[in-house]
Amino acid sequence: MRQSDNVRYWADYWNAAAREMGTATDDSIAAVWNRRSDRFARDMDDERRQKRADEMFAILDEAGFSPQGARVLDIGCGPGTLSLPLARAGADVTSLDVSKEMLGRFTRSAREEGLKITPVESSWWTADIDALGFRNAFDLVVAAMTPSIRDVETFDRMVACSKGYCYYSSHFIGKADEDARREICRNILGKEPRRNTHGLGMLYPFMYLYTSGCRPIVRFSRQSGSRKQDWTVAAERAMDFPGGAPEVSGEAKERIREYYRNAAAPDGTYQYEFETFSGAMVWMVGGR
Repeated sequence: MRQSDNVRYWADYWNAAAREMGTATDDSIAAVWNRRSDRFARDMDDERRQKRADEMFAILDEAGFSPQGARVLDIGCGPGTLSLPLARAGADVTSLDVSKEMLGRFTRSAREEGLKITPVESSWWTADIDALGFRNAFDLVVAAMTPSIRDVETFDRMVACSKGYCYYSSHFIGKADEDARREICRNILGKEPRRNTHGLGMLYPFMYLYTSGCRPIVRFSRQSGSRKQDWTVAAERAMDFPGGAPEVSGEAKERIREYYRNAAAPDGTYQYEFETFSGAMVWMVGGR
């Protein structure tokens, strides 16, 4: 079998798996992330932000990349978890996200610090990299823990923007608040919980690179434990994408709130267990 056939077969498989996950419009996704921006920023404490940045810098250093003076594109940058550390390390960062609220939260801090960060409000799913001037324009392109990369087309678009390195990371196994998720899906939304799709985030991009002849540097990490938060915050979190649904009816929202209210401790806090396995990889574009 020719290598080109391997690549094509795997690309077809990846795209078919992505289609099974369903589709959403840019506007609906932007609305969700705008709504989530405040809580998303709060949920990521300083220790977790630092750990994610340290892991990225370690694998980039192993690959031979230095951020000092480099042009970097951060796709699906969220609250600036990696954009800010990269800029502080001397990079000129272009931060792209579909959410105006996400961008606004950290670009204010960037201006106060005098960091070189250019925000771009855009969906990566429909981005025109030529109109944006992104093609072959960056020394490093980052796509970290983001749904922006969902299929072969969005992955290829990412690679096409780099003239040097690419960094990609994603969860590949994740469990959090599983009992609540099953209860909400089956008894409130009347549907089976969505199967674990985290594997799409790491397996498909890696195998696509591998069948193409690329051998990225790959590193894995694991986190587990328990988290505690106010039950109202837990309920809000559950109402965003419960089982994969972007919208929840008013009646279902009230039932979800009731579930977390009843499950909360006397002090109003709700505690849940989590375990996630994440992967990250770096490769040089054309360095195959």
